[in-house]
Amino acid sequence: MSIVIHIPFYNLIPEKKEGYRNLTRFDYLKENIINLKNLSIKVDIFIHTHNDFLDDKDLKAKIIKHEIKNEDLNKGYLTWLCRSLMEKQKDEYQYFMYLEHDIRFSEKNLQYWLKYQELLAKKQFHLGFFIYEINKSDNHNYSIHINKKLDKLFEIDSQKFIVNDLENYCCFWIYTKDHFHTFLNSKWWSFKKRANNFRHNYGITERSSIGFHAFNMNYFKATLIPEISEQPHPDSFIEHMTNNYFDKFSQIERENYTDIRGVCKFKVDEMLESFDKRKKLKDNFYLIKILKLFLWKFRFISRKIN
Repeated sequence: MSIVIHIPFYNLIPEKKEGYRNLTRFDYLKENIINLKNLSIKVDIFIHTHNDFLDDKDLKAKIIKHEIKNEDLNKGYLTWLCRSLMEKQKDEYQYFMYLEHDIRFSEKNLQYWLKYQELLAKKQFHLGFFIYEINKSDNHNYSIHINKKLDKLFEIDSQKFIVNDLENYCCFWIYTKDHFHTFLNSKWWSFKKRANNFRHNYGITERSSIGFHAFNMNYFKATLIPEISEQPHPDSFIEHMTNNYFDKFSQIERENYTDIRGVCKFKVDEMLESFDKRKKLKDNFYLIKILKLFLWKFRFISRKIN
């Protein structure tokens, strides 16, 4: 088995330190590459950057330096520049991944994905992940991006799955060769269409990270996470190494936050509604999506009414 991993590395101020560990972006990148190289399958890593900072650095990865205008760099277009190389590599690997430099995808995450993705893929579902950060005050892990408790379940072959119909953006994507080829041949690969989750459009960098499973893309029926002991599968959680979101908001702001992403509102073991409030869904996900696509397309009408 083999996987290729492409990582954009925006590093305008190399000496800047971030997170509770007070490390530079390069520190997080180097730590993550060591982590990725310990995966149990063959791994090739390509780092896409914009300056010569990495020229003399000892990294077990291929460094690709892109010429990019400062204006485009500051807007986030560096994240789009790996796709031409990925296209050329489309037949060289079994698995393909796009990953932000500080998202710690580990061996347990890989084994989780390998265990469940084929079962879900046969039924056109996407296997989901959650990103978390650490609150150093209470030493608990908190989910990023989920600001409302998940309350829907779906069952496949006696296995219960949590339906993430709130926000399945998780700062990276991973697909098999077959799914990657479908992605390449879709209208979404070239960024000509705007990805959204029926609540907001994704920005320039987020459109790279969401991959092929944004809600409005209508390829996967839904994003599912296995339920284990009435909790999300423990190996579905991935650490945001920089850990710079938790302290971005006060406790009061977290409790009352109404946007979707960028807030650590719930501990990872408090993300689900109580058992008696969970709803068991039937396999009518495409019908639900068609309705949501219609409502999204004509959302301006409700705004005028309001």
